[in-house]
Amino acid sequence: MPDAAPTPDSGPDPVGYAEAMTELEAILAEIEDEAVDVDVLARKVARAAHLVRWCRGRIDGARIDVERIIADLDPDAPTSDA
Repeated sequence: MPDAAPTPDSGPDPVGYAEAMTELEAILAEIEDEAVDVDVLARKVARAAHLVRWCRGRIDGARIDVERIIADLDPDAPTSDA
């Protein structure tokens, strides 16, 4: 019987945010199906968790980039780093 435990490496990172969201939606549809194979469930959930963490990182990175761009436009504006 194969080991159903998720591996620490839950697959490759997506190419972009839209790809990650598409894959997350597909995983959600699969795990909401009552006929989902329990041996596959843990792998799917681990992959979804990996994608969510990856997306959060992208969102945080984009927020920091936007704050820097805005700060560059107005050097007298207060920053959140202070």
